[in-house]
Amino acid sequence: MIKKIGNTGLLIILVALLGVFFIARYISNKKGENTFQTAIIPKIDSARMNGMVIFQRATKTGIPKPFVFTRKGKEWYVSQGDVSGLADPRAAQYMVSQLEQISPDRLGSNDPKDWKQFNVNDSLGTRVVLLYDKDTALDVLVGRFSYMPQQKKSISYLRISGQKEVYAVDGFLSMNVANEFDNWRDRKIMPGDYPSWTKLTYTYPNDSGFVIQKDSSNNWMFNDGKRPDSLAALNIIKDVSSQNYGVFVNNFDSNGKQPLFTLKAEGKDFSPVLIKAYAADTANKYVISSTMNRGSFFSGKKNGLFSKVFPSKKTFFRKDFSPLPKSHLAPVSVHKK
Repeated sequence: MIKKIGNTGLLIILVALLGVFFIARYISNKKGENTFQTAIIPKIDSARMNGMVIFQRATKTGIPKPFVFTRKGKEWYVSQGDVSGLADPRAAQYMVSQLEQISPDRLGSNDPKDWKQFNVNDSLGTRVVLLYDKDTALDVLVGRFSYMPQQKKSISYLRISGQKEVYAVDGFLSMNVANEFDNWRDRKIMPGDYPSWTKLTYTYPNDSGFVIQKDSSNNWMFNDGKRPDSLAALNIIKDVSSQNYGVFVNNFDSNGKQPLFTLKAEGKDFSPVLIKAYAADTANKYVISSTMNRGSFFSGKKNGLFSKVFPSKKTFFRKDFSPLPKSHLAPVSVHKK
């Protein structure tokens, strides 16, 4: 009888312990849901998103003006103060993909007193706001970046606006959102890929320009019937087509000015593009524009952009021609005929 009662008692104790265990686990899980989420960024509808604002963190000289992105049709534009132009077509989608891929590594803190430590308050963090018209799709503060060499791991800290939790996330998000303004802008001035090009019309001073185009056999030849060195022509045209890394010149006014040099590029699968070079100050020598990137201007001197875009005709006959280092480009004097 005692043994039977003992077994029943043990069974009751076991059931009670199991009940306590499951209740404790349930409470723990509920607390975990409130303090740590594995998916903290909501799904973003890229097709609906038509605006983005990046508020840079404060510097010693004050708070920089925000970067304002606006979508018009299929194109994105970006502005900072009175400077505006086409945005890099990948910029907005890149930011969305960076944010959507966020998966918290751990909870850094849930105490507002720690916000300053993690650079996720209004003055120390980089704030990113995604917009559906006037509705806010996401408002997040990206803070401190740290690298742990032993684990070979990069960590960025962030906080959703209106929430107190600070999350540590894998990756370089802090560094990526802190890019300079020009890094968000579209530098493209050349159309398509060079194999699709069929005709280049160069207009230079003193009638020193020329036309080079492909014949029925897909070989390059000049409008006067002469043929360039095939390898030199290929290298020059390939070089011209890759000039999409220019340095911006802001607030240049081309109204009333006539370009000294022009290049009209024609080809398959794209509309003709006109590149112009205007006389400028000694810092830039020339300022270059393109109908592919209206409203943006680039320095002709920096990175040797002018010399690459506007080669001399005789360069096409050089059998030893190959793309040269930027500091050893064809001299500008060849254009002064």
